Amino acid sequence: MFNRQSYLDKLIQVKDSDFVKVLTGVRRCGKSTLLMLYKDWLLERGVQEDQVVEISYEKMENEPLKDGHRLHAYLRERIPGQKRVYLLIDEAQEIQEWAKVINSLKVTLNADIYVTGSNSSLFSGEYLTYLSGRYIEIKVYPLSFREFLEFKQYDTVNNLEQHYQQYIRSGSFPAVNLVEDENLIRTINQGLFDSIFSRDIISRGEIREIGGFYKVAKFVFDNIGNSLSTNKIANTLRSEGSKISHDTVDNYLMLMCDAYILYQCSRYDIRGKELLRTNGKYYIIDMGLRNQLIGYKSSNMGHDLENIVFLELIRRGYQVFVGKNGTAEIDFIAERSDTKMYIQVSLSVMDEQTKEREFKAFDKITDNYPKWLITMDRLDMSQNGILHKNVFDFLLEE
Repeated sequence: MFNRQSYLDKLIQVKDSDFVKVLTGVRRCGKSTLLMLYKDWLLERGVQEDQVVEISYEKMENEPLKDGHRLHAYLRERIPGQKRVYLLIDEAQEIQEWAKVINSLKVTLNADIYVTGSNSSLFSGEYLTYLSGRYIEIKVYPLSFREFLEFKQYDTVNNLEQHYQQYIRSGSFPAVNLVEDENLIRTINQGLFDSIFSRDIISRGEIREIGGFYKVAKFVFDNIGNSLSTNKIANTLRSEGSKISHDTVDNYLMLMCDAYILYQCSRYDIRGKELLRTNGKYYIIDMGLRNQLIGYKSSNMGHDLENIVFLELIRRGYQVFVGKNGTAEIDFIAERSDTKMYIQVSLSVMDEQTKEREFKAFDKITDNYPKWLITMDRLDMSQNGILHKNVFDFLLEE
């Protein structure tokens, strides 16, 4: 198993704290494997085998335990006495009223509880109040570019452009990167696509007009990094003959965001210091899934790069917004604790006109927070306090 040390360290840091640990992320991104790595870590440090109790709702044998009362009775019987146990539950959203059940287990058993979920509906509903203030969320993502290089045992110096193209074409899910054959990669990506879209979106969202849903998904996937609104999507599709309402489009977007397929990047008015409700952007969790639906397009390379930078920022714990500054726009405002930075992303600024446009975006920002320009260029183009970073230097930072 590939040791995703940064995530494992987060679990180790909160071990035995008085919180339920909730690991969230798109299906098949590595949450189950992370629980297995954590179990191995516990056993290596003296925890006995019978102190670790695992329940995976990916297994048919655990289907009856989706009933909260049955699960509660089963665990009360399985975990007698007051011996400390580590309870690992995979895909907890399958439990009826999961938060109520988990909270009851928390107060009933002498247990350190870890659960995973593949849908942000895990955090919705009135019954979540049972865990309010009693859980820690650990967000898990598919492989970063740095992890991809480690996973494939590539070095971090040579052939980075070639490896990056492979990363963009094949995708970042661990299962995909266990194989080399392109046909098998496509087959695995298709299986991932079918599983995520069928189970976590179409079935869970009770979507009946599946054709209309895929038209919306294709439109958004083909416009990653462009300013979009529900009205724009609905009006465009209606002009092409689809009968679809604004509310339906909004519902489809919400379902894809709930399944951690899409991430919405809202616009922020730098001058007015407020979030704007319109014309945000969407970014996708994995390029392999995007390619599975609309095919690989080299014309998307600029937005692909923007997407990769966005994902890296949220992996590092930043809140990310599109910046509006009068009539100008900044690709990203990234905030974390008391830190803020402004970021422009471009494939290259070796062309003088492109260089002028990208640097000009920073002109009317008057505060002293860092300003970055991230490109694939190797030549340092830093000027006037604006730091130019090669994207590989950025992606491979500790």
